[in-house]
Amino acid sequence: MKLKNLWLIIGAALILLVIVLSLIPNPPNPANFKGSDKIGHFSAYALMMLWFSQIYVRNRTRWALALAFIVLGIVLECLQGLSGYRSFEYADMGANTAGVLCALLLAQTRLSRSLEAAERLLLRRRA
Repeated sequence: MKLKNLWLIIGAALILLVIVLSLIPNPPNPANFKGSDKIGHFSAYALMMLWFSQIYVRNRTRWALALAFIVLGIVLECLQGLSGYRSFEYADMGANTAGVLCALLLAQTRLSRSLEAAERLLLRRRA
């Protein structure tokens, strides 16, 4: 990958966004039905995992990333419980973990080449 640093910066921004949204008092929730936040948890962790799975393609590294994201979800959930303005929920941890594991499976498909395709398009436009 020629734009690896760009992809890493975007990935770091995704992680930072998840941390901020997990710790602010009233995060946005555009879908307003019971359990809709679980979709957000699943999607955010799946996106982070799939993003980094495209940069780090070795299975060992992917599993290390998966463990790191699962731990991040657990830590953030514990911090929410300690905050006094957010709640601790095992279901959120489950949704986070499911998103990570689903992304691990998706990383075995053509989706794992999305950043490469984007990179080819970006570099072609520069030339």
